[in-house]
Amino acid sequence: MKEMKKLPVIAILLILFSTIFITGNTTGEQKININTISSEQCEKGYRYNTHGWIYLHIEGKPYERGYQHGYLLADEIVDIIGRWRAMFPQKFAWQMLKIDAMRLFWRKYPDEYQQEIKGISDGVKAKIGKNAGSSVDYKDILTLNEMYESLSRFRGYSVYPFRIRNSWWFSLLYRLISNSKSLAETPHLGKCSTFLATGDSTKDGGIVAGHSTFGWKHKGEYWWHTYICGRWNVLLDIKPTKGNRMLFSTSPGLIWSDEDYYQNEAGLILMETTLSPLGPWTRFGDPIVVRARKAIQYSDSIDEMVDFFLKKNNGLMANDWLMGDTKTGEIASLELTLRHHSLERTKNGFFWSCNNAKSDKVRWVLNSFTRLGIFGRILKRDFEPSPRDIKFEELLTEYNGEIDVDIAKKILSTHPIVSASTDCKITSTKLIDNFGLWVFMGKPEGTDFIAEDFPFTKSKPRYTDFPACGWVQIFSPSGPLHFKSDNKHMENNKGKLLWEHESAIGEFGNAIYSAPMKIEDVIYTTSWNGNISAVDISSKNFIWETNIGWSSSSSPTIVKDIIYVGSSEGLHALDKYSGEILWNFKMGAVSSKPVFVNGIVYCGSHDGKIYAINSKNGDLEWTFETNDEIYGSPVVKDDVLFVGSNDGYLYAIDIKDEELKWKFKTDRPIVSSSIIFNKNLYFGSWDSNLYSIDADSGELKWKYTTGWGIDSTPTFFDDTIYVGSEDTNFYAIDAEDGTLKWMFPTNGGIQSSPTVYGGFVFFGSSDGKLYAVNAISGDLEWSIAPDYFIEGIYNYITKPIVSSPFVDEGKVYVGSTNGNFYCFDARTIEISKSDKEDITVPIDTWLFLIIPLLIIILITGLYLNLIGRKNS
Repeated sequence: MKEMKKLPVIAILLILFSTIFITGNTTGEQKININTISSEQCEKGYRYNTHGWIYLHIEGKPYERGYQHGYLLADEIVDIIGRWRAMFPQKFAWQMLKIDAMRLFWRKYPDEYQQEIKGISDGVKAKIGKNAGSSVDYKDILTLNEMYESLSRFRGYSVYPFRIRNSWWFSLLYRLISNSKSLAETPHLGKCSTFLATGDSTKDGGIVAGHSTFGWKHKGEYWWHTYICGRWNVLLDIKPTKGNRMLFSTSPGLIWSDEDYYQNEAGLILMETTLSPLGPWTRFGDPIVVRARKAIQYSDSIDEMVDFFLKKNNGLMANDWLMGDTKTGEIASLELTLRHHSLERTKNGFFWSCNNAKSDKVRWVLNSFTRLGIFGRILKRDFEPSPRDIKFEELLTEYNGEIDVDIAKKILSTHPIVSASTDCKITSTKLIDNFGLWVFMGKPEGTDFIAEDFPFTKSKPRYTDFPACGWVQIFSPSGPLHFKSDNKHMENNKGKLLWEHESAIGEFGNAIYSAPMKIEDVIYTTSWNGNISAVDISSKNFIWETNIGWSSSSSPTIVKDIIYVGSSEGLHALDKYSGEILWNFKMGAVSSKPVFVNGIVYCGSHDGKIYAINSKNGDLEWTFETNDEIYGSPVVKDDVLFVGSNDGYLYAIDIKDEELKWKFKTDRPIVSSSIIFNKNLYFGSWDSNLYSIDADSGELKWKYTTGWGIDSTPTFFDDTIYVGSEDTNFYAIDAEDGTLKWMFPTNGGIQSSPTVYGGFVFFGSSDGKLYAVNAISGDLEWSIAPDYFIEGIYNYITKPIVSSPFVDEGKVYVGSTNGNFYCFDARTIEISKSDKEDITVPIDTWLFLIIPLLIIILITGLYLNLIGRKNS
């Protein structure tokens, strides 16, 4: 019994000791809980955040896929309804719009789309239930889908056979919302821009397509205000039971694109710009929502798409539809009004559209009954190119025969085409073969929208900044979903910024996608503006800066006194001390890090080739061609070069014989670079798998399936493979058998390749944060957001960190898409084996450990002595 009494006392003392110990190591930093939904699953549907976008996949019958949509985007749907309500200051405006949408459009929707809309509303109610005091019902969802046409009615006129008439509903609603400044009374200024090129106009003879949406409030003019189109950040991937699988950009709650970019698994591309003025319409036709959705879901050819638009055309939105069929290489332009249309088609050339009708008949219909009078515009029928028309024709002619995805980025990032862009989508024949595309959320030349610079007369809720989020290549998952989630608590435990440096701002922005390189006391880095810079760590000043060609995302390789780096112009060799260009080798764009082996520089190119270049003079030694673009860096081991391609193959090339040794097939493009350890090759693919294969034979050893694509390059450390995924999770995988050790969730997709240093693993995320995670346990050590980061439901507010961290001497160097590169305190140090043997403990540490221990021992001894005396 005496021993039993002693045990609680000793336990209490030990607890006190541990409390003292823990308190002595607490940083005392503020911790902020983040409640963002970065990934979630509902039945067969799922969602992920990446680079300011929400990738939403839904599938099944109409109602069930609608339910998945509503459940997974419930918060965002309520948010966009709230924004639309706020655009109309009158109390009953939204209710009137709902009545009008039901009266004019609901009966025109086929049962399939009615069921999908009802599923969306039920999914929202199942998730959160209420909005502004009333349940979200299918009428709200219908009204969201019909805002495009409902508001266009105020700028057009309704045509019945032989007469013109406006209903009392129209007049009442117009009076309701036109008494004060609001979106509805703003003249329709369609500002979307799009182009298609094919055949002799493109580099590979296939189709290249680009589309940008205009919503930026620019000099008082806009299509929809950025307050609205900030929420147009959904990439909706629908796999229906009938028709084609389709992918389009849209807004939460919509069953069609609204901003009008579509592609489908039949190889079709569909894009649009609205013609202005809008012209006549009839109540007897089908809404553009229904016709556009049917066209992309049920068409296998351009002819079928045209038929869907012409049949039961209500004319309410006059459009120029650009269409492409990647199976045949044919492209078309359909200018469509209620009474006339113009269709042009070609297999060699290009079309562009920016809201300006080129057909005489179409312009006559649009201008017949404008506010300028019946005859005012009839006499003025010649096509008058706008500044965007002029720039499109200039650029498409200049790059004719060379147009590819990289040129498309350049075209859509050029003024005045980019002047009010809020997003961009680009695809090509090869991308669509893998159901992929390039996207940019925000203004693609890198400018951020700052809300306070464009205030409303009356403040509105949820009015936020809208930053440029950077380019990202996206592919849909190829197989069944393997959804991954983790309940680890993510706290914004801030790291310590030591210093930062801004790269020069160029014509196309200054985002940093590449990894910095530190040699001695100099940091070398490249940015999207095409500059490579050398910055002195001590003074934080430029030593030199050299332009090597725009769109540089290649990380530099430094050997002795020479820097090897890529850009849109090819491969370059520069003097490390002066930045002088020693030689250039022209090829397709190079975005990967070159590799130097025995006097030869190896790099992959967007032209699909691997190049071996003489490091001394820049002469070509040999090339090896794959079937698609190469974004990953090659790795060389024992005279064998390994590299992945967008064609889905991992290639092993004998660099002596210059021949293929073997190749390994995956189900989606390989953007990830490979690493080798103990004759095992590790790499990721957009088919969601991390692979381990035998480097000698190319035989599969194991694969680990994540929730979405992997384009982060894995890192090996202590029998563990570390890698990030676009499913927003970071993984630690056993290198021997491919089993999961731990996973760590972020709020965005991960492209940044990890670095292990001092027991921590460092990586960036598209949620805007840099993370330091314990390499053994997977626990968060610290994180920091140097700029915009995802918080709450505002998943478009971020500056992704794609750059891979470089860690040295207790400091972390990393770039951001905001154009800055940063130096952070690593809060750990790397200890070598020799250092571990000679390790010494500081005197204050000994005092901290020993003195409390001695006090506890003394108190315990006195207590036990006292108890002993009482018992005796």
